[in-house]
Amino acid sequence: MLAFFACTFLYLSISLISTAILPVFLRQHPFATAAAAAAGVSTPTAPAPSNPITTTSTPRTAALAQVRAELNERGLSAFIIPSGDPHLSEYPADHFCRRAFISGFDGSAGTAVITPTQALLWTDGRYHLQAEQQLGPDWTLMREGQKDVPSIAAYLKEQLPADAMVGIDPTVHPVKFVQALAKTLSLKNIHVKPLAVAELNPIDLAWTKAGGRPPAPQSPVRVHSLEHAGETVGAKVRKLGEEMEKEKADILVAGTLDEVAWLLNVRGKDVPNCPLAVAYAVLESRDTSSRRKSSEKETKAIIFVEDAKLGKDAREHLTHECQAEIRPYGEIFRYLSDAVAKGKKVWLDPDKSNYALLQAASGLPAETVRTDNPPSSLVSKPSPIALLKALKNEAELKGMRAAHLRDGAAEVEFLAWLDKEVQARSVSEVEIDRVLTGFRAKREKFLGLSFDTIAGCGANGAVIHYRAMEGVCGEMGKETMLLLDSGAQYEDGTTDVTRTVHFGNPREEEKEAFTRVLQGHIGIDTAVFPEGTPGFVLDAYARRALWAAGLDYAHGTGHGVGAALNVHEGPHGISSNFANLIPLQVGMVVSNEPGFYASGQYGIRIENLLVVVEKEGLGGEGGRDPRKRRFLGFERLTHIPISKKLIQVDLLSNEEVEWIDKYHNEVRERVGPLVTSPEAKAWLVEATAPLVR
Repeated sequence: MLAFFACTFLYLSISLISTAILPVFLRQHPFATAAAAAAGVSTPTAPAPSNPITTTSTPRTAALAQVRAELNERGLSAFIIPSGDPHLSEYPADHFCRRAFISGFDGSAGTAVITPTQALLWTDGRYHLQAEQQLGPDWTLMREGQKDVPSIAAYLKEQLPADAMVGIDPTVHPVKFVQALAKTLSLKNIHVKPLAVAELNPIDLAWTKAGGRPPAPQSPVRVHSLEHAGETVGAKVRKLGEEMEKEKADILVAGTLDEVAWLLNVRGKDVPNCPLAVAYAVLESRDTSSRRKSSEKETKAIIFVEDAKLGKDAREHLTHECQAEIRPYGEIFRYLSDAVAKGKKVWLDPDKSNYALLQAASGLPAETVRTDNPPSSLVSKPSPIALLKALKNEAELKGMRAAHLRDGAAEVEFLAWLDKEVQARSVSEVEIDRVLTGFRAKREKFLGLSFDTIAGCGANGAVIHYRAMEGVCGEMGKETMLLLDSGAQYEDGTTDVTRTVHFGNPREEEKEAFTRVLQGHIGIDTAVFPEGTPGFVLDAYARRALWAAGLDYAHGTGHGVGAALNVHEGPHGISSNFANLIPLQVGMVVSNEPGFYASGQYGIRIENLLVVVEKEGLGGEGGRDPRKRRFLGFERLTHIPISKKLIQVDLLSNEEVEWIDKYHNEVRERVGPLVTSPEAKAWLVEATAPLVR
């Protein structure tokens, strides 16, 4: 599932992973409770999703007026409202969806700005149509990426007078955004004024008055078993303690929810689509030396979490197995301020930390924005947690492999059902989503979806960031192409797969485009490269066949995936982003998803998840590489048939035909035993039969 990476992760900066982009995911997915049986059993009706957004323009107009009055009272000439939460999450809980509430636009990528006379919404091209439909008459859409559309900072610099104050909530903006904003506005002597941490956000005041603001998430923390985690918290803490020692850091802050979950082997349900609990964590290096011993350090974990979220098992795990100290969630800022006052040095990732954490860790006054070099009390560089989390151990990979086989069997049963249905009737995109979720829900260890399903029929498939909605969605018939991007969270793994299918007679143009995308997919899958190779080096492998026909796609080719964690993670990826120099390393999981999108007609994407593995016998001391490097390649996790009806076989080389047949044979052998329906088994045999040249 690439939309999150289409513009932010893979094209701007790989380190901004936690901020986000695929469908907005502001609401919990309406999971089906049971699958439709392949033999004609009616499908379940999805429950209506919760919606924190005011649904009509009149209440939003009143809320906007109240916000403006509040800004005037506070002496602010503008206020910036982003999409995220205090952990810069890709999928914020409803409680934090301030921009969606005040503007009515619920796309995941977008930032609102309110001034005394203007209300503006910046979002990129994937959301322009959606924003046009959702924004009311009080709002102006700023179409990012189009000519003459300024950035937020450039707009404010141009429109506001000198000495104006621009307000921000420092708990929901990344450090780098605030610093860059302040630097630009300072050229006109315009000041950025962060709210105090305890100060009420003006959007929250209006939201509370309007009624209906969802409560803060309070789902219980659960223990992620060592069987699936593969490494104790103590072992992780020791590794990170060594990294802290290298930087002479006394404290390491884990500000994002996936880092907290991975570090402490815990999970939760506070965030849509991600098995995360809202919490901060820090590692603190403490001096344990005595008069008789030389100086020694031990590293201890502290978790900042609401006490009500901890049941007996979670508390036992944290306090005994993790030897962690438990403190109230909101104490993180005071803790960091006190640590700095005592001379402690804090390691804070500027891309993955909110600005309020920087203020506390720097000892800065509440209203100060520092744009120069970080103070001596701060280590401002990427967190070592991200890379350690990306390097999956054997237990994590075992769980990922098992989860993908179960997931593959569920999708095979669904595709068999869909093929049969469309021969007789049209099937709506919403029904496709619901029924596929139902098939997954029957599978062992299923927890929920890893992102909202993208089911785009015909022209809707060309909308990279598409979300089907009841009453306005498209329908699939026998002669319609479907782009289906979906995934699930299981106790032991996270899946993400895209298949483009056609169950009738596709046009030659569609077949050629599909085949060229498939050739790019095979190009990545079969790539062999020396260790130390960053992902951008491989990106052209996915585009070569498309480029040969003058075609391309406007998104990255691959993103990292967590093990029973976030469907998007860094620091690695495959894209044309030359700034990301993180090499692909053994144990990393990455998606392989080239595509092509004919606007107004159809969309194509083929996605598997891959694990980076060593290619034995090609490198090292016995190899012919003059630098004696190991050579790496990929192992496939995803095992789901690729639509043979869309393949133009005469475009393929013999090696590519062999790859397809071998892959389909593996799918049949590995997934077939898990398919329970006789009809689906028969469909799988046909879908994986050798290509006919």
